[in-house]
Amino acid sequence: MHVSWWVNQSQARRHELDAGYLWSDDAVLAEARPGQIVFVHAGGLIGTLGLVAGTPFAAQRVSAGARRGARSRVAGWRVPVHFEELLRPLRPKDHLQALQALLPSRHSPLRATGDANSTVYVTRLGADCAALLGRLLGGQVEELLDAAPALGSAARADDVAEHALRARADLDAGTRKRLLAARAGLGVYRENVERYEHACRLSGLLDRRHLRARHIKPWRDSNDREKLDGCNGLLLSPHFDQLFERGLISFSDAGDLLVARALNPAVLAAWNIVPPRNVGALQPAQCSYLAYHRELVFDKQEGGRRALGA
Repeated sequence: MHVSWWVNQSQARRHELDAGYLWSDDAVLAEARPGQIVFVHAGGLIGTLGLVAGTPFAAQRVSAGARRGARSRVAGWRVPVHFEELLRPLRPKDHLQALQALLPSRHSPLRATGDANSTVYVTRLGADCAALLGRLLGGQVEELLDAAPALGSAARADDVAEHALRARADLDAGTRKRLLAARAGLGVYRENVERYEHACRLSGLLDRRHLRARHIKPWRDSNDREKLDGCNGLLLSPHFDQLFERGLISFSDAGDLLVARALNPAVLAAWNIVPPRNVGALQPAQCSYLAYHRELVFDKQEGGRRALGA
């Protein structure tokens, strides 16, 4: 098991689990990535497991102030998480010696007594510690991974993120509907994309009935604003849309088409894409999203990458 997370959850923050997210002003939470496991410790037990369902984003936490009615805002990080309660909770204190040898020496979530360290809300766990917890939980981590939509494909990863979004208690019905429609490239998101995009970037097709609005930074990884941002999108014909979604093609900031080595050249030849190819000027904000796509989505299969015509 790779890097995972330990959270000491208090009753006062139980609403975060119900809403499907974690929030912390500790920048370490910004390092969370989809598919990582979260061990939730409360009342002396690890009784809930979480599966990180998206990338963290900057978000403020609103809390009541000292004066009646006063509210303060604290900057921090928020990450969507799919949570499941365990049928067989684990009492870490029963395995304290083995755990203490693997828990982080700094910011340990447990005190020497085995009780929760109240000064630590969230901490990152190394692979050895996460593996030990997985063994002690007797296959329940694997059960979570099997029960939740797997993160092995874009569509199934989006399923995890959608489940977390539907569980959020901080969204009104209208906002939730708009964010869910954006996953399919519809609604307000589609309208916003069409403010910048008027044809398929590769085929030049103008008939919008046959074009898809595709997030550049994947929907599952985008925060609420990015999910609806028209600059976080391209209009693409369906055959090119699925190549972009799977990271088999991308674009440079200058508009040059990039092709993953895993993509059979016969595919583009059959679809009349002759190298080299430039798709035209992009908005600066689109380039920012494309940088994310190139780094974290494009050509994640073995074989490297190349620019068409290189």
